[in-house]
Amino acid sequence: MSSYILKLQTLVFRSSIKLAFASFLLILTPFLMISCGDEEAEQDVKIVAHRGAMEERPENTMAAFKRAHELGADIVEIDLYTSSDGHLFILHDSTLDRTTDGKGEAAEYTLEELQALDAGSWFGPEYAGERIPSFREVLEWAAEEDVVLLLDLKESGWEFAENVADDVQSYGIEENMVVGVRSPEQAGEFRELLPNSRQLAFMGSPDDIEAYAEAGVDVLRLWLRWLDEDPSLANRVKATGRKLMINGTLGELEEARKIMNFEPDWILIDDVAQLMRSLEKIAESE
Repeated sequence: MSSYILKLQTLVFRSSIKLAFASFLLILTPFLMISCGDEEAEQDVKIVAHRGAMEERPENTMAAFKRAHELGADIVEIDLYTSSDGHLFILHDSTLDRTTDGKGEAAEYTLEELQALDAGSWFGPEYAGERIPSFREVLEWAAEEDVVLLLDLKESGWEFAENVADDVQSYGIEENMVVGVRSPEQAGEFRELLPNSRQLAFMGSPDDIEAYAEAGVDVLRLWLRWLDEDPSLANRVKATGRKLMINGTLGELEEARKIMNFEPDWILIDDVAQLMRSLEKIAESE
């Protein structure tokens, strides 16, 4: 049985039709263990919610993060910047204009000023009053709910790395962090500061696959568009012994089929619910 089928079965087990498949999977378990040995625990495809459930809630807000967790996402991805008074906060863009009622560079504001802005009305009037979260707010929630976070680091440098590590360690959830690094050098910094956290490479180019693997990064990210141009990239990642994450978009059926053909370990997606529906349909057709 291929790892492709095994991954789909695991996803179905976690989905809304898991009860229908539970008995079937229990029967198969001894055979999976024989065929996969110690690898059977590695067959699960992790779903990573990009900026939270960003298709259903205003991105990078507590509403989006909580919704992603409700939907069953395995990991919630967040973006980190530093305010003018030295606090870490969550925002994707460097500017405030697109997702808040503020203007200009976000890093020029204090945390108090940032949190006075409306970060929800742009998405819909029902989300008026949603705020830009601080990193500590998200960490407190993640600690309470046992949520795994993927940190997309929007800055670099030792001081920034120390600030991130200090906040994570203050909540005692280092093992529930995946540090998204943007250079092998940054990977080295965080291996020193957060040795018990996993790392993911937000590579700017597939040319860097081997360099990140040699730096000890656990998961390597490929864009689906890169794989459209060069399908062999997936095998290059697997040859390093690292896990493969593929960046998708909305997770509709055609895209989901393309992604699953590369047998990823993780999928980063904008629409968690849609991807889950697509994966169920794929599993049903097997």
